[in-house]
Amino acid sequence: MPEPQPNIVLIGPSNIGDAVLACDVLAALRRQFPHGQLTMVVGERATALFDGDPRIQRLIDADQFGSPLGRLRLARELRALHPQVLIDLRHTLYPLLLAPWRSWRYLRQPPKDLVHMRARHLWKLRVQAPLAAAATPDPSTPPPAAGSLGVSPARGRGVVPSERSESRDNNSGAAGLHGGLHGCPLWFSPDDRARVEQLWRRWQLAPDAQVVVICPGARSHIKRWPAAGFAEVAERLITEARVDILFAGEPAESALIQEVIGLMSRRAHNAAGLVTIRQLGVVMERARLIITNDSAALHVASAVGRPTVAIFGPTDERKYGPTASASRTIRRRLFCAPCEQALCRYSHECMRFIAPEEVFEAAASLLRQERVAS
Repeated sequence: MPEPQPNIVLIGPSNIGDAVLACDVLAALRRQFPHGQLTMVVGERATALFDGDPRIQRLIDADQFGSPLGRLRLARELRALHPQVLIDLRHTLYPLLLAPWRSWRYLRQPPKDLVHMRARHLWKLRVQAPLAAAATPDPSTPPPAAGSLGVSPARGRGVVPSERSESRDNNSGAAGLHGGLHGCPLWFSPDDRARVEQLWRRWQLAPDAQVVVICPGARSHIKRWPAAGFAEVAERLITEARVDILFAGEPAESALIQEVIGLMSRRAHNAAGLVTIRQLGVVMERARLIITNDSAALHVASAVGRPTVAIFGPTDERKYGPTASASRTIRRRLFCAPCEQALCRYSHECMRFIAPEEVFEAAASLLRQERVAS
């Protein structure tokens, strides 16, 4: 006798980066309940990632219900669905209204040793929907080992850098987090793939071109490594590693990418504003390597499992670092980093003190590994 297929409500994050980190939860739910009716609630920015996704029967923009009355209206709509499975990744009050008899599950917090946000999302899935546990990667699989990166014993008002930035190889335990057990958790439409194929022809790139994708942007300016650093690394990769460079970012990052390209003497391709967040995933599938700040692009690179160099400053790589099986995290060890603050109290030293040489060496090493493996 076939198992019953429930009505499912998944309350997800509001921004794109966090939504990518939550895609393993969506994929696990659909594996466990392939014919269930799934309603997903996310913020407006995150809807671009899930629009048209056949795993989702109804996609709700939570930002359209932002007022107190709007939230009550949304609660009524969700209650009318009679969800048998309810996952809340945002710690909202909706579970208290929709499933008060099991609200204790939604009040529990992940254990402290689960630091990475993807692992914490998977833990919530196992606690809030035990029936989905069989289809859920074990969240206790350790995230990329980061130790105490970025924390220096130095104290005082001045910024005291170490001799070098930290460069950490993130091979241990990573595959359990990026969806390696079941493949990429993102969904790409035929139109997404056709769009990237069209751009590949426009740029006159061969199907097996050695492409390095560089994403110099981030929603917060303090998470951005300086443009001059990206330009120097890109120039050296073109001349020394013999690769094609492709810059990518949101339309709002076009000026930043033009600044980087303007600092270069070598030709590079510019995809800023030409691809959606999902199409960026298709681009990254074709790439040999991705270089990025802590941004949505980093999480897309991890989701598609491509080698990644991630540059971190004010944010904590233990929570948001790359989870692809071959990746490097580079950060400067300072007493104030990671501060996880919106504004820097000093002069952005955690990013400015990272040398282009270190980023280039990490990228060149991963490219050599990739070429040997292929």
